[in-house]
Amino acid sequence: MKTLVDWLAHRLWPFVVCLLLYIGFIGPELISATSTFAVLAGLALLALLAAWGFLLLRRGFTHKE
Repeated sequence: MKTLVDWLAHRLWPFVVCLLLYIGFIGPELISATSTFAVLAGLALLALLAAWGFLLLRRGFTHKE
């Protein structure tokens, strides 16, 4: 499992695919839902995407060839 997480943390295209899915389909449905649990789940997914994006940006700025 750790290798999958490491692989995902260092690749840009899975992040872009997940971000587009969230923005296009998942996020608006969850955040505008009437259920409190659905709204919290949507916000939690947004927080995970933000953390993933931060990891990618940090790696991009500190990566040395």
